[in-house]
Amino acid sequence: MAKKGKIPKPKTAAEGVAEMERPAVKWRTIGLIAGGFVVLWITAFMIQGYSQGSPYGWIPVGVVGALTIAAIGFGIYIWRLTQRSRGIVDILAQATDEAGRKRAIEQLEAADSSDAMNALARAQLVSRDSPAQAMKILEDIDIAKAPAVVQDDVRANLGFLYLMNNKTKEARKLADELRLDRQPNAKAKAMYAAVSAEAFSRTGTPEEAKKLLETYDANDPEFVDVKGMLLRAQVYTYLALKKRGRAGEAMKELAQVDANMLAPWIAKKVRPEIRQMAEQALRSIGVAPKAQMKVMRK
Repeated sequence: MAKKGKIPKPKTAAEGVAEMERPAVKWRTIGLIAGGFVVLWITAFMIQGYSQGSPYGWIPVGVVGALTIAAIGFGIYIWRLTQRSRGIVDILAQATDEAGRKRAIEQLEAADSSDAMNALARAQLVSRDSPAQAMKILEDIDIAKAPAVVQDDVRANLGFLYLMNNKTKEARKLADELRLDRQPNAKAKAMYAAVSAEAFSRTGTPEEAKKLLETYDANDPEFVDVKGMLLRAQVYTYLALKKRGRAGEAMKELAQVDANMLAPWIAKKVRPEIRQMAEQALRSIGVAPKAQMKVMRK
């Protein structure tokens, strides 16, 4: 366990926005694809030339033509998706303070509110003040019709909001559809893993949750922004497996990252021994638990 005071802190919203990169067209990749099609066209016409006038010689040309049309259509789709993403990132870039956040929300609402990327961005901005409103925004998204690149982002963000509000069955349905192998970004993949593991552990399959969490080290600097989510999932998983020692260790680490994330385990309805573990974790960092599922510093 990392020593007190040595744990990297998650980025604030302003810092996260400041580090966002605008999606860019990958011209090198486009050049390689275009070069590949040039080779295909040359090969197709060479085959046609060697066919000595046979109508079958035009088959390769037709196939390459169809592939080219499909590639152009897909390219146009990706370009439009990139332009929409850049527009949303430009709007989010304003959300470095409270006034900028409100302005960004207003601009997103004035834009195409039915767009899945727009809705996801709005939900992330409003979730701090109104998790219920954020849930409603994400629930209104038709995930099946959303771009494939954002479908799992919607599931993961909505799943976490469900877990925070004890809607474990709804979260489990989303977790079962999450595909980590479709996400190339390591931090986002770790976030998916945290949501899935917590949903698994709270709906009867903690062994599956444990197996998933073992592949993501919460202390990896690359995961600093989702460390709290990974540790929260560890706590639920170890409690479900009746490994209270491991759960207590995870609680202590979680307290150092964000003491308020221990709130679910200091409620009066929680079993006394679990509540004592959470209170001990809070006291270990100089935080006094309050009865109303909140914490305050001494």
